[in-house]
Amino acid sequence: MNYNLVLHVDVDDPARVGFVFGNMRNYLKDIPAGDKASLVVVANGPAVRCFTKRHADLEAAGRELMRQGVSLRMCQNALKAFGVDEASLWEGVQTVSGGITELCRLQQEGYSYIKP
Repeated sequence: MNYNLVLHVDVDDPARVGFVFGNMRNYLKDIPAGDKASLVVVANGPAVRCFTKRHADLEAAGRELMRQGVSLRMCQNALKAFGVDEASLWEGVQTVSGGITELCRLQQEGYSYIKP
């Protein structure tokens, strides 16, 4: 079975990002032993603000997920639109040219799409 999953967040709401992280933790626990999955969080719009060093409360949880293989991907268009410097993102966070384009690409590759 394909367990590849992309979660989408587009609001500047730390509680929502925390909820998304909880979804990822639960999903990781529920994947059958021996099965592999590629897990991605794509943030666009004002949500990119939540993945900066000013949100140290979320950073620890984000880093733990990244250690477990989850990829956190930020939309470069949103970073520019909302004045977020890439240097202010947590270490390990990736950027993509367009968040919506990345979501489309991942879905075409067979990822399940969830927007909590």
